[in-house]
Amino acid sequence: MARQAEASGLTVRTAEASAVETGLAFGVVDQLFAGQLDDFDLSCRTDMHPVLRHLARHLRELAAGNPVFIGVDNVDKADEQSLRWLTFMHRRLADLPVTLVLTCGPVRSALVNELTGPLDRIKLSGLELSGCARMIGPATDEYIAACRTATGGNPYLLRELVSAQTAQTPQGIEAAAGSVAASLVPRLTWHGADVLDLAKAVALLGQAGIPLAAAAAGLELAPAMAAARTLHELGFVGEEPLSITYPIARSALLHAMSSPERETTHSRAAKFLHGRGQPAGEHLLASAPLGTEWAIAELREAARRAESPDRAAAYLRRLLREPLPDNGSRAEIMLELGNLQTHLDPEAAFESLQNAHSHVTDPVEEARLTLTLAYEIAERQDRGRAVAALDSASAAVAAADRDLGHALQLYAARLILEESCVDTGLQPRLARLLAEPGMSPKNELFLSALLAFRDCLRGEDPSRSAELARSAPPSLVHGAVGDIIDRAAFTHIVISLMIADELDLALRLCEDAFAATGSGEVPVASAQVHSLRAHIYLRLGRLAEAETAGQAALRIFDQLKLGRQRVVTLAVTALCSTWAEMGDPDRSAELLAIHRLDGAVPESRRFDRVLYHRGIVRSRLGDHGGALLDLLECGKRLMRRGVTNPGGTAWRSFAAEEYLALGRPADALRLAEQEVALARRWGRPRALGMALRVAGVAAQEQGYELLEESVQVLGDSSARLQLARSLLSWGALLPPADRRPVYRRAHDLAKACGAIPLMTQAANELRAAGGRRSRRDSTALTDQELCVASMAVRGRTNREIAAELYVTQRAVEQHLTKAYRKLGISGRPQLAGALRGHWPGGES
Repeated sequence: MARQAEASGLTVRTAEASAVETGLAFGVVDQLFAGQLDDFDLSCRTDMHPVLRHLARHLRELAAGNPVFIGVDNVDKADEQSLRWLTFMHRRLADLPVTLVLTCGPVRSALVNELTGPLDRIKLSGLELSGCARMIGPATDEYIAACRTATGGNPYLLRELVSAQTAQTPQGIEAAAGSVAASLVPRLTWHGADVLDLAKAVALLGQAGIPLAAAAAGLELAPAMAAARTLHELGFVGEEPLSITYPIARSALLHAMSSPERETTHSRAAKFLHGRGQPAGEHLLASAPLGTEWAIAELREAARRAESPDRAAAYLRRLLREPLPDNGSRAEIMLELGNLQTHLDPEAAFESLQNAHSHVTDPVEEARLTLTLAYEIAERQDRGRAVAALDSASAAVAAADRDLGHALQLYAARLILEESCVDTGLQPRLARLLAEPGMSPKNELFLSALLAFRDCLRGEDPSRSAELARSAPPSLVHGAVGDIIDRAAFTHIVISLMIADELDLALRLCEDAFAATGSGEVPVASAQVHSLRAHIYLRLGRLAEAETAGQAALRIFDQLKLGRQRVVTLAVTALCSTWAEMGDPDRSAELLAIHRLDGAVPESRRFDRVLYHRGIVRSRLGDHGGALLDLLECGKRLMRRGVTNPGGTAWRSFAAEEYLALGRPADALRLAEQEVALARRWGRPRALGMALRVAGVAAQEQGYELLEESVQVLGDSSARLQLARSLLSWGALLPPADRRPVYRRAHDLAKACGAIPLMTQAANELRAAGGRRSRRDSTALTDQELCVASMAVRGRTNREIAAELYVTQRAVEQHLTKAYRKLGISGRPQLAGALRGHWPGGES
């Protein structure tokens, strides 16, 4: 308007009021008429009428020569004396060629209201994207949109954001909060300390009614309501419930709050909610310690009703900051926290349990803590200290809690057994436990699980684990989620079932346990079940499911950053062998490197498994020397531990194959024959069939009977991948005319498993044996067309076929269309009949 007035020939005088000049007498007038008040002593004059009349005469003289335009911006921030003069002149402008234009914010004093009278308020809605782009300058569309979202298009906030000169990214916008706060906080303070305090409280609470916001800000209700009106008029909050309108303004206000200020605000909110009988746990979680009984009770209740162990652990950690009544209470909370964290963060759990242990005075509570700590101590390569602590605790509670004493002794036996079957102290321990009268059913099951596990490791009595699994109570599966004894019993039963080829039973137990852990609220337990399922699926030859289960476990472990713990190696090894069988050993090698398992590994029992599966990966990569070293080192460790059964780890068979690859058949045959003898003693098909196959290959022409027996042994077993390999090896010694159906069966088995390298090898052998029609016959189906058509006959959809063969659905459709045309049919309904005579070898 000033520019238009000047263009029209008016004399223009403008001024801009600001908060910093509010106390400067006649500050706005001095901007309008510079030098006119130099002769007046404004500091001591109480009667301002001479000044007002002097200024009025000056304006009349100015207007006598030319019309005058007077514009004052932000008149609501003008000093009192200037406001009085403007009001004085406003009543005397009727006969003067003077235009007076004022702009005023929403919050006005009585003087401003007298000056302006009723106003037509213009509600500004914020700049559109194009306006924001002009203010921001060169920037991406995404950044401009993000700035508009953060500021609502408010020009003031947008200017402050741009002036911060942070990176043009969402993170840069967040980083600008400090710069915005430097301008925003004084701006709000000018409207009163109550306004700023309420704004900060609302920013911290996110959303709140006026009573809660007032309590959090430390204000009485009346001044809080006045402050809320001011914030609403300024556009910083909406209607109740209050929340900050602009995201960048909320970030700036939070940035301006120190940690003690935030804690105090949360504490006030918690007290207010508690006084009204409403849950206050969320605010207590972020508050400073209150040292009151109600706060302690509220946090305990919040932990009990928390929706997840993670949340419950947060409340317990906060509770430990309160001055608790005694050490016993503190130890109880620490124990509860440690048990929760076992499934969330084992490192934090270990620290919590150790702290709890140092506060416990009751022998029974100390013994329970020792049982929980023992696993974590052993996990840190200090098994001897763990066993000693368990023995000591067991002796201390033998009279007070006999069942707990048994559990401690059993767990000590477990730690010894996991490290060695031939430890001199193990057998006497187990004998003493077997002779103990009155053992609880839970501890009896754990003892039976340990004995079954020991027998499986030594290759004795494979039936014990299956009997255990069939008689296991439902509580075992649910206890596997949180109870230490049930979890150990469950793990040993499942692993024993795997070694004994009772894979369906093992999978059923895991599926039941997964139903109890699958919610994700106990991530370590859930991931461990995923890992066990991956190993079972791998043994069943269900590679796609093994991959899915292994990846699910690894995602959880990676989120928890558990490093090389035992449960993590369980998932890593399952995935490594699965990917190697699927034809992607490079991916397996990368996974080993990521988890620092590609070099030297510690002597602990769990790393025997790493050596075994790493040897398989290196073999598939063609590093037969490296594979042999890993497998032989694995075998050396296992023999030292007394583990002789090939049903769990068939290291001799795999090492014998590496000897063959390196041109050392005599060494291969020696190891393979040892494996056959051990496997015959164990009597389960998987280990025996694999050992017979390797021995038969090592024996070369004299190995026919061994290979034939391998096929027979594996024929009705669940070891489909091992059967496919045995069929391929046996087929090589059959007369040429008898090879085709054997190779075809091997091909179909490998394909059903998803073992691409083995399937390819079988297809090559089948082709070499004449198992396909000549491509010169234009009516013959290609290998790809026949493969797709056969899968369609078995009821697979185009999408399922594409997923299994790693091709597009369009490729599947093209193969089927060509097959229909060659077979002279119109679609799937005639496909089964038309395919007769088109199988490899010309047989149906």
